[in-house]
Amino acid sequence: MIKLKLVLIGCLFLFGNKIHAQFLWYENETETENVLSLNNTNGVFTKNEANPDVNGINTNTISSKFVRNANVTKGFSYFELPQNIITDEEYIISLKAYIDIPSANLSPVNRIRVYLKNTTTNDFKQLALNFTVGQEWQTFSFVFNQGDLPAGGFEYGGYDQMYIGYGNGQGSTSPITYYIDQIYGTKEQEQLVKVLQGSWGGRFYVRGGSTLDTFVSNGYDYIIGAQEIASSYPTMGHVMTNATNNAKSHLWTLRTNPNVDDVMGVANSIIDEEFVPSLANEQVIIDVISILKNANKKVILYLNSMSPGERATETGAAAWNNYVNTFFSGDGHAAWMNFCEGYIKRFTELGIDGYWMDAFNRYNANSSLGDAEVESTTAEKAEFIQMIRATAPNATITANINADYFVDEQGDFLLVDTDGIVDLDNTDYKIIKMSATNQWSDFTAGHITPLAQGAPPNSWAYEEFTVTDIEESPISNYQGVKQTLKHLFLPIRSTWSGVNSDLMFDGEQAYRFVKRITDAGGSVTFSNTTAIDGTTASDEVAVLTFVDQQFAINADVVPYVRPVGAFLVGEDQTTLSTNSNTFDNSGLKIYPNPVASSFKISKVFTDAVLYSITGKKLLKFSGDNEHFNVSKLNTGIYLLRINDNKGNSEFIKLIKE
Repeated sequence: MIKLKLVLIGCLFLFGNKIHAQFLWYENETETENVLSLNNTNGVFTKNEANPDVNGINTNTISSKFVRNANVTKGFSYFELPQNIITDEEYIISLKAYIDIPSANLSPVNRIRVYLKNTTTNDFKQLALNFTVGQEWQTFSFVFNQGDLPAGGFEYGGYDQMYIGYGNGQGSTSPITYYIDQIYGTKEQEQLVKVLQGSWGGRFYVRGGSTLDTFVSNGYDYIIGAQEIASSYPTMGHVMTNATNNAKSHLWTLRTNPNVDDVMGVANSIIDEEFVPSLANEQVIIDVISILKNANKKVILYLNSMSPGERATETGAAAWNNYVNTFFSGDGHAAWMNFCEGYIKRFTELGIDGYWMDAFNRYNANSSLGDAEVESTTAEKAEFIQMIRATAPNATITANINADYFVDEQGDFLLVDTDGIVDLDNTDYKIIKMSATNQWSDFTAGHITPLAQGAPPNSWAYEEFTVTDIEESPISNYQGVKQTLKHLFLPIRSTWSGVNSDLMFDGEQAYRFVKRITDAGGSVTFSNTTAIDGTTASDEVAVLTFVDQQFAINADVVPYVRPVGAFLVGEDQTTLSTNSNTFDNSGLKIYPNPVASSFKISKVFTDAVLYSITGKKLLKFSGDNEHFNVSKLNTGIYLLRINDNKGNSEFIKLIKE
């Protein structure tokens, strides 16, 4: 046996005959915060403080400082572990610390402690070491041996918090100053908010349950669709696909579940056949995930969190309720959590990177199995999240619950009055703001202002407010206890998944969203659709291809200009940054209007440009002509911009029959 003599360098530490890889959890100077600073008691914790001893073992120019209050015997700094400690084995936490007391004045109780805690059960273990010198940096290594951490903490999601105790047991009538830097741990703790940081992505909608069987039999080839996304957009960093069918929590993309003993979908089984695809078709989602992962895409799964009894058929709901009563004494929450855990185990083995949980405000809503919806408690929601974190420690999570909107100086919502000259929906809508709205999410759900409220997914207000806010800071903080990455989720069409609805983005606007958000360190996902053959609709492919190509060369964006005629409720339109030069529009008209095949313009002009209502340029006409043919256009409403030789312009609405 060859014996190695190791010097303490970087991230390797030698203890006896064991070599333990160490991961950097926290360092002020390099802005490493892979454990999140939460709060403090009996003292003040600050960053970017001058290092009091750069000639010692810590040569960083800055570090963090904790000033413990006078007349107390202990103080604490709390840190969240993004990835829970879930197995009972040896863990080593090392750090450098400095106490601002001369060596001659040190006492045996001038100590520092490190705690590991499960904040659900309050199980914890602490280890203490003493300062041996004062006013010098020392390295402290806390070894938590196998069996040290109480077993109860592992049964409920593992240990999720590390905190430091300063001078525990030592009283002082004056404040005591400590410095902390370079915290290392045995387990990698990269912040889960970073999984999607700077990433743009797309959607690949795979149906679930018996619906998946139907779509496959009708010709949907999801494998070809996944291969198209994997190969067509090299710069796309992540893809969202499905664990459950959209808005239907009972329809899963996998069939077999290790937490359910009985085979599902057969006679007398405990789960109805509609809940699961055939065994052959569960391979569809397995292959889709494999294709995307092999293309180095992060894979996020859509998971609807309502009770299966919510939207199943009458037969399916009865089967679920019977399952809950028979095996879980009527506790729908326990049944649902156990059921989901089984699938998440399998998805974890497949390398899934995260979960986008829909309808979390209605989590397990009919858990009482009664007729009325019963909202689950915060504790039940927290337990469900903790189950996912325990089962998939490396998964990034978001919960679609609550929303934040921009307000004015008086605290009133900003409202969009109109989106432009042609606004088919006169509803005044709020402007979504990507804020941390709960204690569970690593990234914001990103759901835009609901489409039903009149907000188009490519709203100009998102460019002026939502995207600008992400540029100002890509991270939001929930009540000082949870960092959340700002992520925007955008339907590429006028509906979330309807391939036949209007395309809302052109390439330039889509790229502008992507470039601005990812340059700032945020994240954006386009909800593109899936056509009958399983591939992405061709007009969407053109948009996504443009984005990918521009992103690859780091191209500049076309500058944003507020659409003509767009303004907020109550906004002074005379101050808007739009072209104020217009025709003397007396007598200006187009006829006939509505038009079947061709039209005329009543005044002399140099050229005219026809746009879709989403702002896409469609046709250009010269003033030299007398008639203008639009016979190939689809029925609908269009905008015609008419320009004269002085640089003036006027917009007129054109209706195509």
